[in-house]
Amino acid sequence: MTGQFETLIYTDCRPGQGLQGTAGFQFQARSPGVDGESMDIVRKSLLYEPPGRWMRERRPVEDYPPSLAHIHKGVFATSAGVYLGKETNGSREGNQLTHSIVTREPAAYGLVRPAQMFQAPFWRTQPAESTTCPTLDAGWEPGPFDAVRAQEFVRSQDKGADLLRALLSALQRLASGKAKARRILFVARDPVLVLRWLTAATLLMPQRSALRVGFKIFTANPAYADQQVLAVHPDWGVSEAAVDNDHGYTVFDLVRHVWSEVDSTAPARRWVALFLAEDPYDVVDAVEVTAATRLPDEAAATVAVTAVLRRKPTRAGAQVVASWLRDGPQSLVGVYGGPMLDLFVETAADWPPATLFVLDEATRRGGFTEQAARVRLSLLAAELELARTTGGVGSGRIPPPLAGGWGAPEAKEAADKIAEALRSARAAEFEAVLRVAGRFGLPVPVAAVEPAVRRFVADWAEHPERGYRSELWPCRAEIEGLLRGELERRLAADPERVHELGDTWWQVLLRHPMRVENSLDAAAVSAAMRHLAVPYRLELVRECLESAMRAPDVAAALHRAAAGLWLSTPPTLPEAEVLAELAPPGLALDSMVFASLGRRLLDGMRPGDEDMAVARLLTGRRLWVPETNMEHMLVGGLGLDWVLNELARQNPDYVEITLTMPRIGMDAIAARAEPTIERLLETSVAAAAYAVLSAAPILTGRFAQQLYPKLRKNPQIPHVVIAFVLIHPRQIGPDMAKEVDDRSREELRAVVTTWVARCSDGRLEEAKAQVDLLGPQWMALWRELVRNTRRARGWRRLVPRPLR
Repeated sequence: MTGQFETLIYTDCRPGQGLQGTAGFQFQARSPGVDGESMDIVRKSLLYEPPGRWMRERRPVEDYPPSLAHIHKGVFATSAGVYLGKETNGSREGNQLTHSIVTREPAAYGLVRPAQMFQAPFWRTQPAESTTCPTLDAGWEPGPFDAVRAQEFVRSQDKGADLLRALLSALQRLASGKAKARRILFVARDPVLVLRWLTAATLLMPQRSALRVGFKIFTANPAYADQQVLAVHPDWGVSEAAVDNDHGYTVFDLVRHVWSEVDSTAPARRWVALFLAEDPYDVVDAVEVTAATRLPDEAAATVAVTAVLRRKPTRAGAQVVASWLRDGPQSLVGVYGGPMLDLFVETAADWPPATLFVLDEATRRGGFTEQAARVRLSLLAAELELARTTGGVGSGRIPPPLAGGWGAPEAKEAADKIAEALRSARAAEFEAVLRVAGRFGLPVPVAAVEPAVRRFVADWAEHPERGYRSELWPCRAEIEGLLRGELERRLAADPERVHELGDTWWQVLLRHPMRVENSLDAAAVSAAMRHLAVPYRLELVRECLESAMRAPDVAAALHRAAAGLWLSTPPTLPEAEVLAELAPPGLALDSMVFASLGRRLLDGMRPGDEDMAVARLLTGRRLWVPETNMEHMLVGGLGLDWVLNELARQNPDYVEITLTMPRIGMDAIAARAEPTIERLLETSVAAAAYAVLSAAPILTGRFAQQLYPKLRKNPQIPHVVIAFVLIHPRQIGPDMAKEVDDRSREELRAVVTTWVARCSDGRLEEAKAQVDLLGPQWMALWRELVRNTRRARGWRRLVPRPLR
């Protein structure tokens, strides 16, 4: 398809014949749309140039060759010229006529290269009948030298392939716009020969690139010509450039059939070889497709050769082609994609899954319903083969196949491929095939391959370390059900393995919703509670308990669920709250359900406040009825909670503490010794601390050890007063006294004595007020200490670090 051009004719005119109206050389005629810029370009760059030597020799008109010139300078212009001999208004030689066509739209050339316009039927060799000439309308025909004749011509020439490679390489460098690219100079007597070579070479360039390479055949002034490609006649004497003295040109001497040495480009080598071996029109189409792919040259050429010549690409090239079919311009993919996909399907066994995966995406993106099913089945076959040979499976799910290209026959073929692969697969291969089926969203015909499935399940039960990802299988529930049955049989044969099986298989055995129906379920849930993070534990607890609430026998189901959840790990407070929320009123669970919580509270482990809160909640709701010793522990724990809270108040009620402490069992105090000592060290009233220590002498030793560094660093009045108490073993009684060793007592005595000796009268009065709360016997001892110590105040100057 070719488009419309504006036209101009330039020649020697009679008066009134040309646009200027005067005699002489001028534009004789033009079409209505020609502008001044176009006329200037034609005048400066495209007019026929008769040789001065021949004009002086008065050579016959028929000796002068015709010319063809082309240029791109904002507009595209192509001109054909002929020599006419004497001027119209005289006897001088030099008359010529140049017929030009101009346009701003490169599409007007269609796919025709400018060199192909030589000898086109639309060129004029005579002036127009008036100063207006018609446009060259769409549908015009180029000259007779087409791609077939160009191929025949190059094949017929001695070293034709070599010359074409060199010329095309030089033209490609010019078209690239590189500053160092040399202009091309032909030396020839016949313009036909030059334009045949130029046509053959530019047919192997994208047409839009060829349009931007200007040429002039012939020129009498090569040094001043604007074009990149020039031709000179050897008899005109206008240039001394030759192959062995090129004057900066790349010279092609067609008289001697020699040319300058040119480094061949990879595209030139490729396209020349294909042009001489294949259908020439296909090769020219491939060149155009290369330019339209929007890819780098090598990748573009791979796509084009596959698309147009249907040549099978290499494995690396196949990935490039597949990506282009998926991501390339849809206008181009729509034309060539179907046959290209057919080629891939015909050779599907040669392509890796990665390539077929991209092709599968291309069928969906491009709507290739005819090829979609075959590509999808080829991809499935390739992934199954990879899974069986390497165990490798792609990640992610593959979207459903294109709706119009997938029906019952294709679904059956896919299922048959899966079944065939499973029947002959070994265990690890079997699992990989299951993942392939899941990736493709294909059902697995478990019943049809039952012997293979049972072999796999038995092997899996024997090798849990393989870490299969059953969540990726389409038949997960069926196969995990078979595994569950196998593990139940093994547990029945050896009940001692219950914890081992739970720890090994809990991630597989958990289901949604989780129901605790037997010992294997309980083992799995128990292991999960030990391994899961707290938020996930709470989810599991709610799921198990809600499932139990839907069971026919709610009480029995809740007992089973609770035992699985908490027999080996104590409940957290949020978990206990869920149980309290869901359990029927008055339901008392077996005390063994909370054995782990009981051990935490009784066996010397330090329980946190949460453990006590859990115990209070469970016992308060009568969900847990603990044994007698545990019940005493819990009662004591409640009292101790009150004492610790009271110690933290600004003015603790030391009298109430004194009354409460005897009701708290020693086991509860021992279990929470450290937090109790921390509160004693923080309390603001020494009498409150003394009330606790009197009732719990077992705390006294550790308390004294932690009290001393606080006194040395920053003595507070309650610390000084309680230390004063501890240095009097007879008054505190034998139970407390034996807990404080002699060294600790002497360290405390030294600090207390120094403080009393050095402190201000005001602080001494504050300490006296705290001692007064302890009783008269302690006040008498305090007065004695103050009297003996303050009498010798002068010695305090010897103390290196004063106490406040």
